[in-house]
Amino acid sequence: MNKYAVWFRALVWLGVIQNCVMGIPAIFAPNWLLELLHQRPTEDPVWTSFAGLLVVLLSLFYIPGGNDPYRYTSNAVLAIFARSQGVIFFFFIYPNVYPAFGIIDLVFFLFQAPLLILTMLNKPQASTPDNDVLKYGGSTYKEVT
Repeated sequence: MNKYAVWFRALVWLGVIQNCVMGIPAIFAPNWLLELLHQRPTEDPVWTSFAGLLVVLLSLFYIPGGNDPYRYTSNAVLAIFARSQGVIFFFFIYPNVYPAFGIIDLVFFLFQAPLLILTMLNKPQASTPDNDVLKYGGSTYKEVT
């Protein structure tokens, strides 16, 4: 793996950890987490808890693209796309409501997006022939009879 892929992988995993560190407490104690981040408390903790659950579940989809962005390119691209949508949501659709979450997504997006582009531009060439697991190299019934 090239140096860009190594850094991309590290930042995706850092993002997964960050999402879990914030998402899991949000599931069980949403207002506590919001107060800790100096954000306004929620009037509906059920939906905030559910949002925390969704963030944790979304992070699970980042893992394949973070581990191997060449094999799971779609997951890697969608991880970056999800960060950009968090920025749009917290800065433009609902500005000044929970800006800390928008800032976190923006920071990850600004580092991960260029790294993913550089990772894909420096994709290593295949050094081994394609090993198709479904390719059959044996004989057929016609050849046996």
